[in-house]
Amino acid sequence: MERLDYPDKCWLSLMDKHENLRIWQNGKILSVPEDYYDEFIINKAKKLHSIRRKKEFIIAPRIIGEVLGYLEQYVGDSFIEYRIRKLIEAGVFEAKGSLEAMRLYRVRLKLGEKTVKGQVGEYGQNT
Repeated sequence: MERLDYPDKCWLSLMDKHENLRIWQNGKILSVPEDYYDEFIINKAKKLHSIRRKKEFIIAPRIIGEVLGYLEQYVGDSFIEYRIRKLIEAGVFEAKGSLEAMRLYRVRLKLGEKTVKGQVGEYGQNT
């Protein structure tokens, strides 16, 4: 394969995949399920809860910032917020406030929170 053909072949390969999320790992672009970072998000929420005395509601941007601060991949804040909303729908988090914008609501892990199914890869360090 010529060096100039590689980007085209890589793109064609990615087009055949059904996943919406791409990561860079071991020098390659990989397609992963959109819930790839869910366990990481949950673990960061657990960390923030452990710092506080009570399991109080935490403003969504605080959790989003914690997640982004430890990821080795570039992922936008809007994607992490989207995943938090999906975790709210799944019953992992409970929310208080308006879900219209990330600054308008707070979340906390539900007592006895559900686990997230699916394979979770290596997404960050210092978890």
